[in-house]
Amino acid sequence: MKSLSLSWKKTWRGDQMGDGAVKPAWFRQGLEAGWIRRSEEELVRFLEGEFGELNQSELLISVFLSLFEEEGHVVLPLYKTPPEWGEILGVDHQGISVLRSYASSFEISELSDSALTGKPGEMAPYIMDKIREKSFVSINRYRNYEEKIDSLIRKKSSATAEISEPEKLKKQLDELFDNVLIPDWQKAAAALSFLKTFLIISGGPGTGKTTTVARIIALHQNLNLGKLKIGLAAPTGKAAGRMGEAIQKEMSGFELSDEMLANIPTEAKTIHRMLSGTSQKGLLPDAEKRKLHYDLLIVDEASMIDLRMMYRLLTALDERTRLILLGDRSQLASVEAGSVFADLCRKTKNGFSEEIAEKLSDITGFDLPVSGAAEADGLHDATIYLTKSFRFDESSGIGKLAALVKADGRKDLVRADEPEELFESLGDIEHSSFTFNGENLRKLADDLLDRLEKTAAIDDPETMLKFWKEGAMLTCHRRGLEGSDRLNAYMEQMIAASRKLPISDGWYHGRPVIITRNDYSLGVFNGDTGVCVREEGKSGSYRVWVDSAGGMKPIHPNRLMHVNPAYFLTVHKSQGSEYNRVTLLLPSEDSPVLTRELLYTAITRARSEFRLLGSLELFCKGINRETERFTMLGMR
Repeated sequence: MKSLSLSWKKTWRGDQMGDGAVKPAWFRQGLEAGWIRRSEEELVRFLEGEFGELNQSELLISVFLSLFEEEGHVVLPLYKTPPEWGEILGVDHQGISVLRSYASSFEISELSDSALTGKPGEMAPYIMDKIREKSFVSINRYRNYEEKIDSLIRKKSSATAEISEPEKLKKQLDELFDNVLIPDWQKAAAALSFLKTFLIISGGPGTGKTTTVARIIALHQNLNLGKLKIGLAAPTGKAAGRMGEAIQKEMSGFELSDEMLANIPTEAKTIHRMLSGTSQKGLLPDAEKRKLHYDLLIVDEASMIDLRMMYRLLTALDERTRLILLGDRSQLASVEAGSVFADLCRKTKNGFSEEIAEKLSDITGFDLPVSGAAEADGLHDATIYLTKSFRFDESSGIGKLAALVKADGRKDLVRADEPEELFESLGDIEHSSFTFNGENLRKLADDLLDRLEKTAAIDDPETMLKFWKEGAMLTCHRRGLEGSDRLNAYMEQMIAASRKLPISDGWYHGRPVIITRNDYSLGVFNGDTGVCVREEGKSGSYRVWVDSAGGMKPIHPNRLMHVNPAYFLTVHKSQGSEYNRVTLLLPSEDSPVLTRELLYTAITRARSEFRLLGSLELFCKGINRETERFTMLGMR
């Protein structure tokens, strides 16, 4: 049986730990500098209360696993050193220097003998594992989540279904798709939805994901005489609302019987709401005990689904349910731990096993590429990429800039002169240098004040929300002097100082807001946006109209406990939304969050105009930095 060491096996520069002894210098420095939080301090205190005093290696993995989880990672790579962990997290130079002095004291062998760690299947807080000769340690429950997700998806994607009426399917596919593009990946995706009970459809903005899904719904209902129970879902209320509207708009163009239309959902639900069974009010019950009895379930914005939510969704599915995940593998991963959608999109380009390629060719009428033997498995056969953009043509600066940032298959680094040439030659994208000084911030605030003043003539909540959605100011960070929280606070200070608007308890007509936490009693969810509108005939009285799944909801401001102004949004918060004009404010200094995926997500929020404020050199550093999330699912 393992025993936890209660004494140090080595001495570390006078920071020897015993009863009541101070923690090592790296831990103290981390607390003082702020990169170790009080939550890590409390975690260590709890573990020592349960297991006795932690040795150096146990202390390191406990602290850094918590920090890695906060940044979205699922595992801690033991093949890297503590200073390298610090660099991944963006720890300051002093912190890295202190960690280097302790690197030699980190020993994996100490972890193997620790009561804190166990092997897969054992009951221990942390699990040590190895994939492809690389060692990892993970929180036990996260390891179980990844293992269960992998098992369920492999099982669901490995089976190939028989098509009951192939000739009828061929005929209807030909009626819905014109075969102008060969291969037509939308048509192939629709055909694949009949062969696979699990399907991933990934594509950038404007590649026709919604169109494809609407046609998939029409095909399945037609071939099943309108008797299917279909569900639509998305991770956030904002994404669910957009999905429901877009699907309904597409479906209106099809000739379907009243019976079939009655079985097509008129709205999409948030995954939280679907799992809880809560329509608008009530507490969130234990979702693990609830089964989703759908014939077909389609989930949009799947790249935003974190590890735990994907686990809950998959374990709640009925075995016979067909599941389709829609998303963009190049976008940012979820805010919480995991990068499930990107981890599942393992193949680099479209291609299928010989069996599936032959079946698809027979159904669609055109040849499909065959993958190499190493790639030809169930999950690869159940994944398809939409590659043709119908939104951005060859002259589109937004499309070209997004393609440059996405850098598919590119080996060399992007140079500053490449985006500079695009900005100079194309009209729908613009670049200006920018620093966060008083003058530049006042210009931004003045522009927003001008927009706010225009809302005085708008009394309809939907019209006002649409007005604010015309443009977005995006930031890379939420915290700090250059983050959205501080910039929103600055904006509200400028509004108060202008004395142009009557303000009551911080609320005023035209104020755009964003919900920051789910509130099931109000039926609003994290990421929902809204506007403050004056009540007619009541001076100083306001209602906040929140655009959540199911429509606009009027709420008294005092009932909203978790809400922020939305003049500036982080790129993460903008996911699931689109705007005519987007401005991205780059930070003054390089940051680990400035990645290819963040820049791509920001650019592709724009429909008509994109403006970059900041350094092109920094922009290129971000393009050349690919997000690395440490997960075991991505290594399988």
